[in-house]
Amino acid sequence: MAGNSNLPPIIIKKVKGGHHDAHGSSTWKIALADFMTAMFIIFLMLWIINQSTPEQKVAIAEYFAPVSASRNPSGSGQMLNGETISKEGALKNPSAPLGTPGGGPSLPKEGDGNTDIPGYPGALPKPLGVEAEPGAKSGAKAPAAQEVERQVRQALQGVPDLQGFQANVQFAQTLDGTRIDLIDNEKQELFPKGSARPLPQTEKLMAQVAKIIAAVPNKVSISGHTDATGFGPNARYDNWDLSADRANASRRVLTRNGIADERIAMVEGKADRDPKVPEDPKAASNRRISITLLNEPPPPTASASAAPAVPVQPPPPGPDGRLIPRQ
Repeated sequence: MAGNSNLPPIIIKKVKGGHHDAHGSSTWKIALADFMTAMFIIFLMLWIINQSTPEQKVAIAEYFAPVSASRNPSGSGQMLNGETISKEGALKNPSAPLGTPGGGPSLPKEGDGNTDIPGYPGALPKPLGVEAEPGAKSGAKAPAAQEVERQVRQALQGVPDLQGFQANVQFAQTLDGTRIDLIDNEKQELFPKGSARPLPQTEKLMAQVAKIIAAVPNKVSISGHTDATGFGPNARYDNWDLSADRANASRRVLTRNGIADERIAMVEGKADRDPKVPEDPKAASNRRISITLLNEPPPPTASASAAPAVPVQPPPPGPDGRLIPRQ
């Protein structure tokens, strides 16, 4: 035993589990379950898309569309126009201290109403019809709202930058004619808050609408609307000014894109007096521009029962040359 004392120690390794445990791991089962779940989700989405209508697909695309950005780095176009608030709902105005609600967003800077933009050339779609729905005034009818909607939405589909604006355009048939509403929503704005200068996407949107309504001869009415967001009590600019300036800025865009100035029958600002959502005066959709293709009034007609006018003969003179009044 003494001669073997310098030998190295003998080390014995014990392997637990052996061959069975090396091939019996359940890790692959988790990976397979994840793969099957992903495949199920993919096939479920494909089935839902196949079952969706074109309108539903547009709504889904608009839900995931990015919010439009303002070119003004000062915060214009963002929440509260980049300013702070004091009382709830009151926006800061540089010309007046903060106060209670009672007007509109903050005072726009000089030149905010300018809308000088180049034209947007392009082939005009097939001319619109001239038949309006029942209930419209007699005379030269404005094109039906369904036909205007079809052509406007077709035009928007051809402009990649306007794919997210389908929900911002609505149509209605009224007694005055066919109305096109360009409205704000929670994801897209037409103007920065407190400004009458259209955002770049708004100018493109109005240019496409102008190309459609340029194909018909009807007169055009433009009205601007705001929500009931408040101002300071001493502000020198309120929702009446803002809505009128936005309507006039929209007129400039339309006339620079094919609408003859002679066709503009009216430009007006209605502030927050005609809300689209009366139950929520501060809703985003209350901020809108309404463009109406007016029905032409019927030409005046002479009444068949009116008798022709009979000239009045003076009474004969008397013997002394004086007129004798008739009894």
